[in-house]
Amino acid sequence: MTAETRGNVGKGSIVSVAIAEHRSPIGTLWSTWTQHGLFSLSWNEPTPIPTLTSNEHAVRGQAKNLDQLLDVYFRTGTVCFDEVVIDPTGWSDFAANVYRCCRAIESGTTVTYKRLAMRVGNERASRAVGAAMSRNRVLLVIPCHRVLSGQGELRGFSARGGLTTKRQLLDLERKGCWSEDLFSGEGSLPASGSS
Repeated sequence: MTAETRGNVGKGSIVSVAIAEHRSPIGTLWSTWTQHGLFSLSWNEPTPIPTLTSNEHAVRGQAKNLDQLLDVYFRTGTVCFDEVVIDPTGWSDFAANVYRCCRAIESGTTVTYKRLAMRVGNERASRAVGAAMSRNRVLLVIPCHRVLSGQGELRGFSARGGLTTKRQLLDLERKGCWSEDLFSGEGSLPASGSS
């Protein structure tokens, strides 16, 4: 893990305190931290403006803890991310509830959008749940890859590698190891903007 202090004031006065880089078998992950916790975790490098903040030390500790949890996850397919504090800035009450319920989906299991909507309290909100999942900015910690279509099929995953990455993560969680073809080709999954 490498970390640097940066800052960016945007909507709602969100100040990023630190950005950390985390190695993974399928490419570098980037975490963005605010004074309220983990704001994002993604395979896309963030680009805020460098600045100094007073919360840097505490955030670096949280980023180091996340790095250790990610290491265990990528080696075993199972880890509890419950201790990771997430910054919900910008989420509606509905989205916050969807993400809370999504975090409760255990490693190695999947649910459909409809089942997740039922857990949220509105079984007719499958599409709204799908929309919230498509805006998930905290990959893996909020395990949107565990949510499937009503027919149990893989649908939508806007992270690097698209559905291939989603399938690989689910295989890792079910088998406890990476599929043999993970490193075929150039050694990492292609970038994908599909959703």
